[in-house]
Amino acid sequence: MNKIHISEDFRRLGSLIPQSSKVFVIIDNNLKQFYKYFERFEIIEIHTSEKEKTLATVETLTGQLLARGADRNCFLIGVGGGILTDLCGFTASVYKRGVKFAFVPTTLLAQADASIGGKNGVNFHSYKNMIGTITQPEWIYECTDALKTLPPREFRAGIAEVLKTFILFDQEYYGKAAAYFAELEAFRNRYGSYCTDGISGNAEGRIFGQEILTDIIRKTAVCKCGVVERDPFEKGERRLLNLGHTFAHAIEKNCTIMHGEAVAIGLVLAARISAALGMAPESLARKIETDLEKTGLPVRSPVAAGQLLEALEKDKKVDGNNIHFILPQAIGKVTDTIISLKTLEDISRDLC
Repeated sequence: MNKIHISEDFRRLGSLIPQSSKVFVIIDNNLKQFYKYFERFEIIEIHTSEKEKTLATVETLTGQLLARGADRNCFLIGVGGGILTDLCGFTASVYKRGVKFAFVPTTLLAQADASIGGKNGVNFHSYKNMIGTITQPEWIYECTDALKTLPPREFRAGIAEVLKTFILFDQEYYGKAAAYFAELEAFRNRYGSYCTDGISGNAEGRIFGQEILTDIIRKTAVCKCGVVERDPFEKGERRLLNLGHTFAHAIEKNCTIMHGEAVAIGLVLAARISAALGMAPESLARKIETDLEKTGLPVRSPVAAGQLLEALEKDKKVDGNNIHFILPQAIGKVTDTIISLKTLEDISRDLC
């Protein structure tokens, strides 16, 4: 956790940026309100989307760095959501055989998951993160103030990754986080904003319960960092972090949906499979589904079972006629299970 700095504001950010290196800030061009924190450095704007999370964008960034004289001692800072941090991290990992980099994630999904762990990947055609590296950033600065400007749908997308982490590792914090995010969504439904002054539409106020949110993000980071430190290259325990993602990636391949929304659906489907195999009670799937619904996240697959299975057959976790699945048995307890594709096909007919 010494590399992750979690705060409610940006006051400590400047002290982390090296003074001896030429610093390049790769930033999402929708985040102009954050440019003031990086005025002293060279800014490279990019537009981010899943369609642009490709080697072609990495080539564009490489060209920009070369044109601006970035040498092997330069320092890159990626400012934005998970797509941006992936692109920045991947580019830094391969530019001149690797330069140092750091992240300032500005979405809940990036703060809870995407920016942590050193995985930096780009998509290949419609397949998620098929090309990538595992290279750790020098530091990550997570600021809950940055989340005030997020559209509600994008904020909610990060909730799925937070709850996923606690399904894996912490029953107490799962209950705390599920209750908080349900209350936050109820507040938004009443006042039209997650901010305490949301009635006026002014985002200068605090997020409702921001201290609780900061604590939840801190605990999420502690859980994920522990796994990454014990298994940096995903040889064992780190595979658990794929909970909900096997179905999520299959859903994303077949329709336009936010990653966190797909993960929410994937969590429910994983719990239903676990119940179908007799590894968890039916009540677990109902609880996870209800908790996610209360936050405003989708819980039903928009993709038919046949299409999902076709995509699953090309998943990275397929081994011959079998596929690795992370399945929940209870809140705070999961298992890494090998399921035959035939069994999965039989079960999946009743899932979607």
